[in-house]
Amino acid sequence: MNNISNLKIKGLDPNRKPSLKNKKYVDVIFELNQKAPKDWCADFNLLFSKDKLNAKINPDEGLYVETWVRNINDIPKELELIKQLIIICNNNYVEQKHQEALAWQKSESNNTTSRNDELEKILASLSYD
Repeated sequence: MNNISNLKIKGLDPNRKPSLKNKKYVDVIFELNQKAPKDWCADFNLLFSKDKLNAKINPDEGLYVETWVRNINDIPKELELIKQLIIICNNNYVEQKHQEALAWQKSESNNTTSRNDELEKILASLSYD
C-alpha cells in the first residue's frame, strides 16, 4: 500500500464509462490510483452520508468511487467535490492512524513500566539464604 496521502482519483473506470442509456441520471464511476483500506472507505462513505452527494465506495473493492448526476453538466462539479472530500478523508485518516499509534506506544510504555515494576518487586523479594 502506497502512502494514503497520495490516494486520489486517476480517471474514469475504463470498464464502466458513463452512458446516457438511463434518461433520469448518469452513473459516473471514478477509479482511484491505489486500493484504499477498508476503514478509509468507511470514513469516506460516512463523509458522503452527511452530504447531499451520492458518492460511495465499496470497502471490499476499495478502488472505485461510484456516483451519479441528473445533469451531465454537473459531472465536473461532482468530481471537484469528491476530490476535496478525498483530501479531507486522507487527512483525517492519517491523523487517526497517528493518534492510534501514539495510544499504542503509550499503552506499551505503561505495560513495560508496570512489568518492570513487577520484575523489580519480584527480584527484590528473592531470598538467597
